[in-house]
Amino acid sequence: MQAILTRQPPSFRSFVLAIIVSIVALFINWQFPQVVQPAREVLKAAYNPIYAVANYPVLSGDWMRLQVKSEQDLRRENTALRAELLQAQVRLQKLSELSAENTRLRGLVNTPLIIDGRVLIAETIGVDANPLNHILIINKGRADHLQEGQTILDDKGIMGQIINVYPHSARVMLLSDKDSSISVRLERTGMRAIVSGKGDYGELEMEYVPSSSDIKVGDQVYSSGLGERYPAGYLVGMVSKIQRHHSGEFAQIMVKPAAQLASGHHVVVLFSQGLAQEQPNATR
Repeated sequence: MQAILTRQPPSFRSFVLAIIVSIVALFINWQFPQVVQPAREVLKAAYNPIYAVANYPVLSGDWMRLQVKSEQDLRRENTALRAELLQAQVRLQKLSELSAENTRLRGLVNTPLIIDGRVLIAETIGVDANPLNHILIINKGRADHLQEGQTILDDKGIMGQIINVYPHSARVMLLSDKDSSISVRLERTGMRAIVSGKGDYGELEMEYVPSSSDIKVGDQVYSSGLGERYPAGYLVGMVSKIQRHHSGEFAQIMVKPAAQLASGHHVVVLFSQGLAQEQPNATR
């Protein structure tokens, strides 16, 4: 029993034999790779099951961790991902809105309607509580040197006129309001007339035009400046419909407003030459 448990050191002869075998194996692998390669492939194929068995505990542990993960954790993770997606979508919408707003502001500043270039850009912050009144509330007022009677435009044409001014806001009556009217002229013929609101954002009415007048659908309608309520030369709209009554003295003529009366978010306050020189905040 003692002889079996006793460890004897390897003999010198065995050591030399192992070195010789190793050198011979290296020589054969160097000189005859085509002979050694098939044996190497066989050995690799034999090792694959051993590798699979060795990795099985690791793969089993990952699978068990996934199975042990509770449904509540999955729901919590799903909720967090949905929240992140929602935040990303909100940011994208805000960027889109800022881009569109930038485009609108550039259009207001560069509009060819502003002949003298003395304007102030304001933002629509509300509407009149009475739905029958077509009145906007803007965020500029007496502190910005606004006065009653000033003309309000967008990048397409005249929107209306300031009727009340407060320290930091003002009320604007749109052309579509039933109490609104403006003196106009037709670009093609130069004929003058009165255009009044009828409570419809998309349609104005040209009043007191004789049935025999030379007027056509598509004629451009501009402010005439008569009465000094609105400055001359700004686009009001386009003739959209004409009904001539043989028994009546006047024709029924409808005008489509050029300005976006129902959806304008930013507006332009037009200053007269004298007023623009007095107030420093007007945009040139």
